[in-house]
Amino acid sequence: MRQAWGPRWWRGSGGSSGLARVLSVCLATVSLLLLAMVPALGATATPAADGAVPVQGGGGGHAPRTVVSLTFDDGDADQMAAARVLHRYRLPATFYIITGAVGTPGYVTRSDLGQLAADGNEIGGHTVSHLRLTALTTAEARRQVCDSRSILARWGYRANSFAFPGGADSPRTEAIVRACGYTSARGVVGLRAPGCPGCALTERIPPAQPMALRTAGEVDSSWTLRDLERTVTAAEAQGGWLPLVFHHVCAGRRCGGLAVRTATLDAFARWLAQRQRLGTAVRTVGQVTGGTGARITGAGGPVAGRAVHRTPHVAPAAPHGIVNASLESVAASGAVGASLETTSASPSSTPRCWMQGGYGANTTRWQHAADRHAGRWAERLTITSYHSGDAKLLPRFDLGECSLPVRPGRSYTLGTWYQSTARVQYSVYYRTWSGRWAYWTSSPYFQASQGWAQARWATPPVPAGASGLSFGLALSSKGSLTTDSYSFAATPADLARRIADWVLLSVVAGLAIAGRLVRRRWPRVKPVDRKWLSSSSRSR
Repeated sequence: MRQAWGPRWWRGSGGSSGLARVLSVCLATVSLLLLAMVPALGATATPAADGAVPVQGGGGGHAPRTVVSLTFDDGDADQMAAARVLHRYRLPATFYIITGAVGTPGYVTRSDLGQLAADGNEIGGHTVSHLRLTALTTAEARRQVCDSRSILARWGYRANSFAFPGGADSPRTEAIVRACGYTSARGVVGLRAPGCPGCALTERIPPAQPMALRTAGEVDSSWTLRDLERTVTAAEAQGGWLPLVFHHVCAGRRCGGLAVRTATLDAFARWLAQRQRLGTAVRTVGQVTGGTGARITGAGGPVAGRAVHRTPHVAPAAPHGIVNASLESVAASGAVGASLETTSASPSSTPRCWMQGGYGANTTRWQHAADRHAGRWAERLTITSYHSGDAKLLPRFDLGECSLPVRPGRSYTLGTWYQSTARVQYSVYYRTWSGRWAYWTSSPYFQASQGWAQARWATPPVPAGASGLSFGLALSSKGSLTTDSYSFAATPADLARRIADWVLLSVVAGLAIAGRLVRRRWPRVKPVDRKWLSSSSRSR
């Protein structure tokens, strides 16, 4: 019976193809046995949280499991050079983006974000205005966190990883980040680094506190390639998760404080890629914590990852007047090298809800002065060396705690009491739906005044799409300017109408003048006398 069954089976299988089928069955059986034996050999994967991507590594059963995450804060334009370096070695990274800075000078563009995502990197949130959440009201902090995630979603990115600006967090802000739908939040300290030799080596996988992730400090220009390598090898001795924080990438000889040289990053990436053979994996933050943060398809569904959390709707700030209008109270502005116009994180002597703004190459000095118009204090700006641009005090660029909510199409009247040694003028900025601040317009000049004088000016109608306003008297020459007692109110309808009529008449007058100039330069050709033309033809 076996002899009759065997040959018939072989013939029915087509000869050599039957032998191939037997071999494939044998290989599949052996593969299953080997997979079942892997846990006994000690090469098990670290248990991951629900939704987390298991992190794989190689190098033998006794080697500790180590994961390195390369993270970049702020979305600085020079980070695209870092992205190209990492892509060369097939190393993914997490980029935490300030949504309000995207497209402004010095920051990545929407096109850059698309390239980062296409190369396999994760796009994370870093607030809208890059403000320390601990210095904000709960309402403003919720707007900063939730709106950053909503804006990234409108751009096509599901952001699940968040980084605290300046590493400033608290139980209150951690709860806000969680409520906005993020699955993790990263700080800037807590693990062993050159500046913290006694700190823990790594985070656990999964992390014990995903809303307060620790890192090995912030990589700056003082870090050498050896420092980076030692930080990783120390983590490998214990196993676990090592997030690293980078900011600027510098290709020149002179680099800023929070910068790493391109050559150093390239050498480190090449070295780190080789460590994967020893059991060290490089993964994004979302891959470790369970929020992959992939790009969203055109149909609206997520491409990859399991953690999908809705972002709650946060109401915009209600209309209000100037906060701390007489500049009485002082506090740190909360800005962390904020976007378009601020010079740096404003010091604690700055009036609360205000920031020191300006552009150009100037030497400025700010003072909380007792020479005031009302109350106890005023703010004095002195430009001791002027080259270009201007300087001014502005309501803080945010989402409505300090900046002024406005309605498109309406005019607003600005008021400031001032003393100055040079002429000044209002500079006005508006905020778009994405949180980006842009220069809008300037007022006519107000002349220098030794005594207190009030500068009042009604703006043109606010542009379409604007949701917030910030303004300040700007000093654009060497000298001093002291300001106090600010005011802001919607321009009465009749005055707004007169302003609109004046603008319209100005446009019409400008077109008329332009028409006259054109006619003078190109005078009309004298028409041909038809009678003369007909008589001339008859004479011929």
